[in-house]
Amino acid sequence: MKIPCPLCGPRDRREFYYYGSPDYLSPVGQDADLDALDNQLFLRDNIAGQVQDLWYHEGGCAAWLKVTRNTVTHAVLGAELVMGAQAAPKPAANAAPKLAAKPDTAAAKPAAKPAVKAAAKPAAKPATPPRTPKKDA
Repeated sequence: MKIPCPLCGPRDRREFYYYGSPDYLSPVGQDADLDALDNQLFLRDNIAGQVQDLWYHEGGCAAWLKVTRNTVTHAVLGAELVMGAQAAPKPAANAAPKLAAKPDTAAAKPAAKPAVKAAAKPAAKPATPPRTPKKDA
């Protein structure tokens, strides 16, 4: 399934994290009873047909999207940004990322460094035991 991200273009659904129904965007108030909260969090309709879901583009632009899709045909009908749609940059039409040309491996390798002779190091002196002060008799 491909999701058309408004910022990144069509992407595989594995780049996204499914969050659920867009009802989460309008939570119940603090003064609501526990039944209303339970209904919003756990009791969902399983609609056969066109639905809207929240998706997070975790593997891309980190945008929250409201995706319209059909649960019967598995067709994705569209996607829109949840917040900040006016400030978000739009991708150019049919813009594909350009891959950089692979550099020539022979030209990319640095020249070999000249060999440097190691200077002779003086031999290390043997360790001497520490001296203890003499006691006066």
